Amino acid sequence: MCVEGGNLSGRKLMASKIHDGVALPKLTSSADALLQLQHVGMEGRPTSVIVAAGPFTTSDNLDYEPLQDLLSHLLLDAPDVVILTGPFVDLLHPNVAQGDMSLPLEDGSSMAVTPEVLFANRVAGLLEQLYEDYYHNSADGRELETQFVLVPSLDDIIVQGGAVYPQPPLMDCINFNKSTSPTILDGLEIGTLGLHHVETAGRKDGSSKKRIHCVSNPCTFQINEVVFGITSTDVIQHICSDETNARLSEKRLLRVAKHLIKQACYYPLFPPSIALDYTHRVETLMPYTPDVLIVPSKLNVFVEPVECNTSNCLVINPGWLTKGTTGGTYATMTIYPMKRDTLEQMDSDVLLDHNVHLRTKVEIKRI
Repeated sequence: MCVEGGNLSGRKLMASKIHDGVALPKLTSSADALLQLQHVGMEGRPTSVIVAAGPFTTSDNLDYEPLQDLLSHLLLDAPDVVILTGPFVDLLHPNVAQGDMSLPLEDGSSMAVTPEVLFANRVAGLLEQLYEDYYHNSADGRELETQFVLVPSLDDIIVQGGAVYPQPPLMDCINFNKSTSPTILDGLEIGTLGLHHVETAGRKDGSSKKRIHCVSNPCTFQINEVVFGITSTDVIQHICSDETNARLSEKRLLRVAKHLIKQACYYPLFPPSIALDYTHRVETLMPYTPDVLIVPSKLNVFVEPVECNTSNCLVINPGWLTKGTTGGTYATMTIYPMKRDTLEQMDSDVLLDHNVHLRTKVEIKRI
């Protein structure tokens, strides 16, 4: 971003124009690749994606009931992908902040646990149970094919490196040694997040297809041809708190989201409102403009296409799954394929914009 103006008096710069950047190009796909992905691999079915942002438990307990409610819907809907952004174990939760983390035992007592064990039991354990329940409830013994993408948060107490942006993916404790570590709570090893158990739950055929994808915060990834960009940090709220504006007709939240796209950065605010590691700032940059930008925020939920260059980026704020002692919101996406006839009539190597905003239905739902 730069400002154009003049300094005629020698005392101050009179700005006449603001240049707020130009969005990076978007990825394109050939007509043949889209045909193979959408009508051969997916057999013409739409791709279903659910997006939910933490906290995943209410502020008065560590029972994770909102997350349980969300996963109960997955037993019926069986989406293709579920994107969960932290915090998973929220360091701002009253119990966690006071070090009062415990799990119930079979004899009615409770046992104090570490944040990693709490995650393994309350998050990984629920995901493991989801796959087991689906397998046992399926009439023909099919396994649940839903894949999960887990994005950490600056408020997560279980992230290696602490609350510094950008963040690495969730991982087991660096010093975890499976051969020497003691076990607690049904064989769960100290230091592990328990996600390796989810990979084998409800599988009787020895399949090795990966279910859990731990990614960094922020990150850019693809689901089929659709490029997703996501950051769990509330950059929308941070920019809104610091910006100065006057007499602008454009919606505020969309205007703020456009800053991210035009500056090709998941956190363009300077000076930052968070602990930002400038030695890794390149990892906060977008490699290209995503088709879908997910920016969970405490501000009003919204789903809007934002124009960038000659195409559009679909921006989604799904809200938070919990708000204090009550449930919050999450988003469901249904991405429909392009028409098969249209793709077949084109030259196989012609490159096409994905136009995800024109063929996606997004609903914001309450938990």
